[in-house]
Amino acid sequence: MVAGGVSPYIANIGGYLTSVVLGFVVSKKFVFRSDGKFVAEGARYLAAFLISFVLNFLVLSLTLTMLHWGAIVSQLIAAAAYTVTMYVLTRWFVFQSDSL
Repeated sequence: MVAGGVSPYIANIGGYLTSVVLGFVVSKKFVFRSDGKFVAEGARYLAAFLISFVLNFLVLSLTLTMLHWGAIVSQLIAAAAYTVTMYVLTRWFVFQSDSL
């Protein structure tokens, strides 16, 4: 979307919002093969998503405004920050025992 002239911020938000539901289902069923409670895991997944996305957005903003890097490079670095954070949170927080 960025290559098509869309703002890096709008492209970032649009991309992540469209993938959050699919990401939860794929992670629950195929990546972590969890049989935990759907609602509890869904709520934790949403919290993990919000934390990861805020970090992503901060990295994107930092690389664009303070470091003056290009939109594509900034998007790639922000996506890497999101991916690592989201994996760690889903592995250790979302898809674990529902006894929280």
